[in-house]
Amino acid sequence: MQLGRKIRDLRLRHGLTVHQLATASGLSKGFISQLENGITSPSLASLAGLAEVLDTSVAYLVTPDSEAMHVVRKDERRRIQVGGNSGRVEVLTPATVRNLDVVMAELPPGLTAGDKKHYHQGEEFLVCLEGRIRVTCSGQIAELETGDSAHFDGRAPHAVENIGEHTARLLIVVTPAAFEPMMRVRGEQPPPKRARASRAGTAARPAAVTARTPGPRATGSLRGST
Repeated sequence: MQLGRKIRDLRLRHGLTVHQLATASGLSKGFISQLENGITSPSLASLAGLAEVLDTSVAYLVTPDSEAMHVVRKDERRRIQVGGNSGRVEVLTPATVRNLDVVMAELPPGLTAGDKKHYHQGEEFLVCLEGRIRVTCSGQIAELETGDSAHFDGRAPHAVENIGEHTARLLIVVTPAAFEPMMRVRGEQPPPKRARASRAGTAARPAAVTARTPGPRATGSLRGST
């Protein structure tokens, strides 16, 4: 059922649990679970409440997905600002809600030890297109060179660092789609959440993409970009 899949995808995109979505929309946890699995159908009032919390429209929830091709031109890519890091991150996928996000990232040369790692829902896959990078994930370390790739569970704390002498370029795929809002940093409190009115409370909002403050050397770590 498309409706249930859309609600689940949007919930994950916003970093909400079933319980949080139920509380914010004034619906029961069991009802949300049944709705996502296509077991029940919501009333128009329930749909309106869910749409408000999920920052979308009722029309989007009930309209069948389009099979049209979406093209993103090079000069139309969305760019993500990564705090004090001079790295460049561009989103290659369209702004429409999809099941994955693909981004192109450039990391400047220089090594930062990095004692904090970020995490997010879903899976992550990356390819080193140019340069040398180090991927740290759940205590495991892998050094990748041009053409090498890595895949891991995005829920595990991880970080990517440029260990070469030149700018490194990498392609990153994250699924489900939620690259920007689903970044978190272990050991840090997320930035204040913007309140959003709902019938039963305030919906939790995702933390912003977070970057590590650079030290004396040039920062070559991608914080909040994978």
